[in-house]
Amino acid sequence: MIPDSKPAPETEAQDDFESTADLEFERALAISVKALRYAQAYRTPPVPKTYEVWYAFASGKPEGLRKEVSTLIEKKGTIDPLYLDQIHSEFFSEGEQDRRQQELLGYHLDKEMEKAVNRVHKHLVTNEHYSGSLKQSASKLSSAATPEQVRDTVEVLLLENARMRAESVKLNRDLEQTRVQVRKLRTSLEKSRENEFRDPLTNVSNRRYFERTLGKMINEANATGTPLCLVMADLDHFKRISDTFGHQVGDDVLRYFASLMMKNVKGQDLVARYGGEEFAIVLPSTSAANANRVISNIMGQLDTANLVISRGKNPIGKVTSSFGIAQMRPGESATQLIERADSRLYQAKHAGRNRAVCDPVG
Repeated sequence: MIPDSKPAPETEAQDDFESTADLEFERALAISVKALRYAQAYRTPPVPKTYEVWYAFASGKPEGLRKEVSTLIEKKGTIDPLYLDQIHSEFFSEGEQDRRQQELLGYHLDKEMEKAVNRVHKHLVTNEHYSGSLKQSASKLSSAATPEQVRDTVEVLLLENARMRAESVKLNRDLEQTRVQVRKLRTSLEKSRENEFRDPLTNVSNRRYFERTLGKMINEANATGTPLCLVMADLDHFKRISDTFGHQVGDDVLRYFASLMMKNVKGQDLVARYGGEEFAIVLPSTSAANANRVISNIMGQLDTANLVISRGKNPIGKVTSSFGIAQMRPGESATQLIERADSRLYQAKHAGRNRAVCDPVG
């Protein structure tokens, strides 16, 4: 009989389970409350995507998301739902899907390479068997061999040779199929990796790729002694466009602006969506004066653009953008260069927008 003062082992285990479940529930509830408070404080509707970002931010994981949202809040004092949509696409839906696809493609690629190795190994074993048959037959073909023995040996050799040729043809066919399949898998893997660093809305590079690449481009510029410019661009009064015409029109304007910048860069230049309606342009081997000319071209083309809503052809009105141009200084880090370009953009905004503020041209 079990004393009343001691619960049964099953009861202890059940109590521990319920206690852990209660703790997890309370923790999740506390994070949910924080997430809703963030949504309320920054006036972002707690729809599934937005709520998922705020929940992750409140929990502190992933670290990259927490850092990115914190940076946007510190920089702007507020955060637009458009930013949260972009962050969600980078850290959850498209990003996770791309990573899972890469894992699957990598698995199939390994399997195809394993097949190729096994086929070659099998052919080598067959080749050794054929060599053994040749040696055995050669030993039988002595000067004392009768015509019947010679005929039998030759027949064996012909059969072995035919089998070896068939094996070689099969191996070549199988290896060719493997080569084609590996090429397809590698192409798919490269596209998947490219998509991981591409903004799904505008089709330019995303912030993750920009931050990964800028440091490398700075190091290369330092090594070669060539100039490099960073441009931060921001569409003026973009929220007004989205509020007036709807988010779909806002997305179309973002896509148009991104395509305009892409048309005006070339070679190793990089255009990336930095956040919401803000973009970054990296111009290696480009001085501040030349960078200013590139931006002047973009501004001129944007100024003459006649943007209309596709349905009904209603005009959107004049769309403008502000730019901050900073030329890399010796020994400057990526973070410092971004801060200076951001500072130039801030100056352009506060000077009336629809302008570019550039580093002094030497």
